Amino acid sequence: MAVWEVFSSLFTEGGWVLYPIFAISVYTWFIASGKLVQYRRVSNARKRFLNILSTKEVDRRTGYSGYDTLLARLSEHRDAAGVDRSVSEFVSDISPRLNYGLSTMAACIVVAPLLGLLGTISGMNEMFAIIGTFGFGSPTIMASGISMALKATLTGLAVAVVALFFLDQLTSRKTALLAAIANDARLLVQKAHDAAGPEQTIKRKDLAVNSSHHLLPEHEEKPEINLAPFVDTIMILLIFFVVTANLYVETGIDVTKPKAQSAVPSSQKAMLVGITREGTCHVYGRQVTLDKLRLLVEQEAAKQPDLPVVIIADRETQTGKTVEVMDQCSLGGAQKISIAAGKD
Repeated sequence: MAVWEVFSSLFTEGGWVLYPIFAISVYTWFIASGKLVQYRRVSNARKRFLNILSTKEVDRRTGYSGYDTLLARLSEHRDAAGVDRSVSEFVSDISPRLNYGLSTMAACIVVAPLLGLLGTISGMNEMFAIIGTFGFGSPTIMASGISMALKATLTGLAVAVVALFFLDQLTSRKTALLAAIANDARLLVQKAHDAAGPEQTIKRKDLAVNSSHHLLPEHEEKPEINLAPFVDTIMILLIFFVVTANLYVETGIDVTKPKAQSAVPSSQKAMLVGITREGTCHVYGRQVTLDKLRLLVEQEAAKQPDLPVVIIADRETQTGKTVEVMDQCSLGGAQKISIAAGKD
């Protein structure tokens, strides 16, 4: 249940881009598990194939159609040229089968962090839209956009890093398996030449070259995670927060707090509501009506039920206006309401 809650929270706070990242993750794991099963199956079939050749067993089934076909062809063509041709056709068929799917995994490794970067940009757009509506009044209102940006980036990178590790393991297993198959093929061709007699020695070199043509492992470029876009994005976010930190005011308005000898600093994260001397109400740097204030409090209370609300009223504000604001905050679901004051 705890795992499901973690995933549910991740998808809720990470935004829509988490869904394609999750789909890529599932598809990558599907390919990886399929390749592991395939490599184990081919490896077991190879051992069975060698055992059949050495012991001359009656049951000539290896568990893999490619090796079964090779056994049938070797029994039909015992001359050196026939063995060389059968082995070359077998390797030409099995090599792309072993490689199939690895390039798709490589593409997913490249795409996953880029989707995370897309989520970062989407989160930044959402954050800027909120700033355009409510101003720089409090970082609390920007938390959802920042969370969406960072969680999408983190998830995309995590998927890519884990997939890159397993791709490297699969590539190593594939290379080792192809090298073993290549060695078996050379031994089969050499054995066929030795059994052919002196009359076939002239063509032996040409046949050996032909049989090894498809046995060399292909050079593959491993996918890389390009971190340059992420560095640029993080630097933009850093510059943005450095600049906006200097613009931050508690409620986005200039008020003169009343003085109180018993005033103590609050260490809790709170929703700040400002009231000017004219009686206008401001939240997050923007003037709002009492109905709008109640709606904003309801939204914040839904995210954090115990979130305190601090009313920063100008010392010349009418008491009735402050009471109305407190009443709307209470109706919006705020459980802790306090009035800010300066230390006398």
